Amino acid sequence: MRRALIAVLGVAILLGSAGWGTTGGATQTGNDANTTNGMTMIRVSSVGEVEAEPNQAILRVAVVQSAADAETVRERLAQNSSRMQGALRNVSVSDDRIRTVSFDITQDRDEDGEPAGFRGIHAFEITINDTERAGQIIDTAVRNGANEVGGVEFTVSDARSEELRANALREAMQSARADAETIAGAENLSVVGVQNVSSVEQSFVPVEAQATTVADAGATTAVESGPVTVSVQVVVTYEAQEESE
Repeated sequence: MRRALIAVLGVAILLGSAGWGTTGGATQTGNDANTTNGMTMIRVSSVGEVEAEPNQAILRVAVVQSAADAETVRERLAQNSSRMQGALRNVSVSDDRIRTVSFDITQDRDEDGEPAGFRGIHAFEITINDTERAGQIIDTAVRNGANEVGGVEFTVSDARSEELRANALREAMQSARADAETIAGAENLSVVGVQNVSSVEQSFVPVEAQATTVADAGATTAVESGPVTVSVQVVVTYEAQEESE
């Protein structure tokens, strides 16, 4: 499905799949027409946008521990992190899909600024391809050492992202051509060629979701997804000349 765009669109949840829809259109942010060597130059700006269901989810979880000394915190972090990774392997999440994003042990202080033990955090990103398993994977991590959930980002793989970008570029170019021909027709001109094309920007909007625990479903975690959006803006200068009688 296609539609004209009034502005570059941002989508709240952002990429999704099960069948994916496409929306395309153009935004004429500025048009120029001038004559060079007998040719009239028409410059248009257009945006192409596509939406798709996500085929990848990035889950953010962390192991957090506190103790009177830093060594005890370190040991507890290591134990719980190892237990969590082992449990994830048992549900087919390999180690290369689990990435440490931060590790920190700091000294806590009380209201008077005096030392009050130590606190440590080992934060992870877990990448999965089956987005419907996001809740199950979070539950597995939490039941086996993780005690903090940072949320879920639904996105697309690199290969899928390139495919969507190509589709968005096609949408943008089709809309740019239609705009140029409309402008040319209003001045009794015909578009005869392209002088210059540039891609101004690319926007990729993944879906950010919060994990929620469903009490009446055995304390399982539910995560809602939505479509991801990729948009590309192009600026095209067309050559036009007077229509022959």
